[in-house]
Amino acid sequence: MAISVLAIGASGIFALQKATVVANRDAKNLEVANHIASSWLDRLRSDGMKWNYPSPGNALQDLDTDTQWLRQIDQQANAWYRPTDGTTIYGVHDPFGNDDPSGSLTGPYCVNLRLAWVGSDHNLIRAEVRVYWLRQGIQNFGSQLSITPPNPLCGANAAAPPDVDASTDVFHVVHAVTGIFKNMPR
Repeated sequence: MAISVLAIGASGIFALQKATVVANRDAKNLEVANHIASSWLDRLRSDGMKWNYPSPGNALQDLDTDTQWLRQIDQQANAWYRPTDGTTIYGVHDPFGNDDPSGSLTGPYCVNLRLAWVGSDHNLIRAEVRVYWLRQGIQNFGSQLSITPPNPLCGANAAAPPDVDASTDVFHVVHAVTGIFKNMPR
């Protein structure tokens, strides 16, 4: 009788252990994704500091020449895209949230940006950051899924990332939004 009670108690503890491990993993993934989104918002805000009014000696808008990330606003037409500085495509992050230096496009976290003008005077940009990663157990790209994850995960085409918002059975997603103002003369 004592062994039966011990076995029942032990099975409950083992089940609780598994649930705790899964919850901790999901919490870690969410924290890393929030950190990545926050760091991209900081990059965009920092880039916005270079965007200012033309000077008397230069009448051209410096959004296209001085900024690294914001210059994509007119090319991407309010669509999700992988961040690029014009020569290199970014947006792949390793399990710790760092930019993947290998360029292999296989990091577990992927970043997309969406930029849009707010108002007709073009002094404010709405910047959205989307960080996504595969749900646990999806890595094997099982045939039981109704939606097959892209390979590579972040999408080889920077201008056409996967539609992760419509694939919640495959992806976890974190969204972050900020407004970036043009530097005004004082």
